Amino acid sequence: MARNVTVDILRMVFAFIIVFHHVFMGTQFHIYGYLAVDFFFIVSGYMVINSYRKYKEEGRDVGVIRYCAHKLMSFLPYLIFAVVVYAIVSGAIAFDNTGRFDRFLASAWYELENVFLVSMLGFYRDELIWYLSSLMICSAIIWFLLRRFDSNFSRYAAPIITIVVLIIIFAESNTISTPNHFVYGVVKKGLLRGLACMCLGVSAYECVSLFDRIHFDKDKLVLGIIELVCYLAVIICILFVHPTDDVGRRIYDIMMIFLLFIALIITFSNRSFVYDYLQKYEWIGQRSVELAVGSLLIYLNHAYIIAAWDQWGPDNIFVETIVVIIFALVMSFLCYHAGKWIRKGIDYAVKESVPH
Repeated sequence: MARNVTVDILRMVFAFIIVFHHVFMGTQFHIYGYLAVDFFFIVSGYMVINSYRKYKEEGRDVGVIRYCAHKLMSFLPYLIFAVVVYAIVSGAIAFDNTGRFDRFLASAWYELENVFLVSMLGFYRDELIWYLSSLMICSAIIWFLLRRFDSNFSRYAAPIITIVVLIIIFAESNTISTPNHFVYGVVKKGLLRGLACMCLGVSAYECVSLFDRIHFDKDKLVLGIIELVCYLAVIICILFVHPTDDVGRRIYDIMMIFLLFIALIITFSNRSFVYDYLQKYEWIGQRSVELAVGSLLIYLNHAYIIAAWDQWGPDNIFVETIVVIIFALVMSFLCYHAGKWIRKGIDYAVKESVPH
C-alpha cells in the first residue's frame, strides 16, 4: 500500500497538539492533548495488520522477533540521537540544581536508559518513552495473535479486546490519560491503552475492507465531508472542551476515540475528495516520509526544551510556546539527518559482523 499523505499530515497536526498539551499543562490554557496519542496508536494498529497481510500475500512467514526488529529499526536511530540530547539537558539541570558532577552523570545515564525501551516493564518511569515502549510490546502481541489466529483475531477478538480493556481502564481511573498509572498494581495503563487503541486500528482495517464494497453517488464528497468534520470535531474538542466530572470525561474520551476511528476508516479507504486533492501535489507525496518521521521526532524532542525552559526560562507561556515549537522543529531536522547516519553505521556494523 502506498503511503497515505492524509495520515502523514495528520501525524504532524497531532504531534503539535501533544506539544501544546505539555506546554500548557498546569496553566489556565490546558488542553486534553493526551487524546492525540490515541490517534498514533490506532494508526499503528492499522499498519501492523496491513504489514501482516502484505507479507502473507507475498508468501513470507515473518516471525514476531524479526518483525519487531524491523519496526525497532524504523525509529531507533532517531531515538538514540534524541535521547543523547535529552541526557545532556537532564544532566545540566541536575548539575545546576546541586552543583555536583556526579548528579549530572546519574541524571544523564537515567535518560540514556530510555534507549532500551523498558519503561512499560516497570523498571523506571518516564513520560517520554512510554509511548514507544507500549507500541513495541503491543505490536509484538498483535503480530503473534495475527499469526496464530489470523482473521478470527482481526474480525472478532480485536474489537472485543478494545471494549474490555477500555472498560478496565475507565473503571480504574475514569480517563485514559496518565500513562504511568498502574492498573490494579500489575500493568501500566499506558500499555493497556496502547493495546486497546491498536486493536481498534486492527478493527479499522477490517472495516475498510467491508467499506470498500459499498458505493453510492457522490461518495467522495459525502465521505470527505464526514472525514473533515470528524477530525475537526476532535481537534476543536481537544483544544476547547474540558469536562470536569468523571462521567463526562469517560464519555468525552470515548467520543473522541470513536470519531478518530470513523475518520481513519474513511482516510485509509482513500475514498474522499481530501485524498484526491492531496494526490494532485507531488511535492507533498515526496515529503510524506519526512512528515511521518518528523511527527515522531517532534514528540521526542519537545519535552527537552520544556524541561530546560521550566528551569531557566522566563515565566511567559506564549514565549515558551514559540520557543518550544522552534526548538522542536530544529531538533527534529537535526535528529532526522543524524538518525540517517546512525542507521548507516548500524547497517554497516551488522553487515561486517556477518561472516562472508
